[in-house]
Amino acid sequence: MSSVKDKKLNDIPIKVETLSESEKGSTTTTVDYDAKRLEELGYKQEFDREISLFAQAGFAFSTMAVLPNWLVGFAGTMAAGGPMSLFWGFVVISPFITCIGLAMAEVFSAFPVNGGVYSWCYLLSSEEWGPLMSWVCGYLFLGGNIAALMTVAYSLGEFTIAAANILRKDEISNTGANVGLFIVFLVAGIGCSYFGIKFSAFMNKFIVYWAAIGTIIIVIAMPVMAPSNPSAKWVFTEFQNITGYQNSGLTFFLGMLQAGWSLIGYENGAQIAEGTKNADVTGPRGIIISIIGAIAQGIILSIATLFSIQDIDELLDSSFPLSTLFIKATNRSLAVFFMVILIVTQFVTLCNVFLAASQMTWSMSRDGALIPNSKFWYALTGKYKVPLRIMLMLFVICIIVIMPTFGSQVYFSAIMSTAVVSINATYGLPFVCRLIWKRHDMPKGRFNLGRYSLPINVIAVAWIAFFSVILCIPSVSPVAPETMNWACLMIGAIVIFSLAFWFLGGRKTYKGPMQTLAEIKE
Repeated sequence: MSSVKDKKLNDIPIKVETLSESEKGSTTTTVDYDAKRLEELGYKQEFDREISLFAQAGFAFSTMAVLPNWLVGFAGTMAAGGPMSLFWGFVVISPFITCIGLAMAEVFSAFPVNGGVYSWCYLLSSEEWGPLMSWVCGYLFLGGNIAALMTVAYSLGEFTIAAANILRKDEISNTGANVGLFIVFLVAGIGCSYFGIKFSAFMNKFIVYWAAIGTIIIVIAMPVMAPSNPSAKWVFTEFQNITGYQNSGLTFFLGMLQAGWSLIGYENGAQIAEGTKNADVTGPRGIIISIIGAIAQGIILSIATLFSIQDIDELLDSSFPLSTLFIKATNRSLAVFFMVILIVTQFVTLCNVFLAASQMTWSMSRDGALIPNSKFWYALTGKYKVPLRIMLMLFVICIIVIMPTFGSQVYFSAIMSTAVVSINATYGLPFVCRLIWKRHDMPKGRFNLGRYSLPINVIAVAWIAFFSVILCIPSVSPVAPETMNWACLMIGAIVIFSLAFWFLGGRKTYKGPMQTLAEIKE
């Protein structure tokens, strides 16, 4: 009997069937349909199908985490454009993010597998180039996810310290305390992620309501309670440039890092595709819903923030500008309450990023792309079927990589930039592969863009390429070691690392995603 492993995934016929109205109401039929779709791609069903549309959209939405992260890069944004960059940054970036989301949703519908962008690169490439494209994309995406995981955990520590400082007379500004909280939150993230996809779905249903109510409270309370409100002219047209660059256009684009950081993560729903009901429709819808919700939330929050600012110089000089903003606009008690809202939201984000990163890494180990010893990492633990070994591996990597923070705070900024650039670049790689090798014959799922597919893919690739360059430019001029944007160095290190492993052994042993269905049929 011929093995399914001898076939390239691209050569397996994709049969898209539409469920009848009576079948749509049957959970068993839906699960059978999803298992069949996965089987057509050569994989066996290993996860329980427990994720609904609400949970899928909630997972992507809470991973984007606009509410806790909309002011993480506040100081840089105010320096590079001021109020105009904070508000108009969201407005300018939104159409392009929407194009990326639509193109991604179409590919998701055609290939609803846990590997996400990593698997899609192989599926959309030629037989010759597929293994290398998916290999590099996988390691670049893994590096971006680790950087995102570290950024979320570290900012959680900052939020916690900021809340404590509001209640204390003596301010805590200790890197050791922040790293200690960083480790604590990572451990807690592993603990919650251990309960698997079903528990994650419950958390995300809860956090959608929590974030929605929290956003409403914050955007109403801050401007209403603020002692004074800036003018609309200042909010929407005030432009300031203290970066040292003479070009105002470049300065504005540099200020969009805040919007760029807030509007990533919507692809993470693909990392739980194999646990999603009716995945080839539910997944794409989840991506689109999460993007629309995050854009609306970001614009509303930025307007409320700008109309609540009392002293912009004080915010720029503050160690914790977010807590300073809350205190000056409201009072200490309400500021602590707001920080609690953000801490809870950010913790669920941490759990989601942990789960998504571990699921994607598990997919790489399933395919033999995680070295050394992929088979060791390809294991699901306990009744909740979680890749615990991979979670512990990511935990150890995060602790090792965070240690240079003790030497320089610029290092943490580079980690944040690395997350944004790496993840955005991996968003574009499947589209590049599609435009080069599968421009007119990409399999279509039940969600597709029809004649608009190629133009939207071209727009998505062009924006990702442009924005990735912008994000690698130093934030101030002239450039010094402490102001250098080290993201490009980190990303280069990831690419060199992946290529080194490729030439040392990957090119001989890795032939692309290896279908596990063969293990059953042989």
